[in-house]
Amino acid sequence: MQFTPWNPSIRAIRKVKDPLPAPTECRYCNGTVAIVSHENVYGRSYGNWPWLYMCTTCRAYVGMHPFTDIPLGTLANKEVRAARNNCKQYFERIWRSGRLTRTAAYHWLAKQLEISPSQCHFGWFDTDMCERAANICRRFR
Repeated sequence: MQFTPWNPSIRAIRKVKDPLPAPTECRYCNGTVAIVSHENVYGRSYGNWPWLYMCTTCRAYVGMHPFTDIPLGTLANKEVRAARNNCKQYFERIWRSGRLTRTAAYHWLAKQLEISPSQCHFGWFDTDMCERAANICRRFR
């Protein structure tokens, strides 16, 4: 069977914890959001699931969980994408050090941010939350 965002894998959908609804309107410009190929952003396809949601007006975008139509997070413009990438590097140092498992690191960060672990996803963070997360992770001992 050929899976597409319009015909996603039910098995893959069931694996996604804390799914967000598919965006239909851009949070930045209220433009229409469409499903497009990676080629629209990167100039070529990457991976086995080359799909993402993109605003047709301002080009904010977010990827999809593989073989589903579920967004990996919220739409992000250039500023938010940069903030997410920046703060995640500090978080990854924590769990890659072996001092905490990845799951334990997310639970620790959620507690520090005073949010539930189910809300602790870098793809959901805005620039302010990214800044808070980066500062907390930089201070990890």
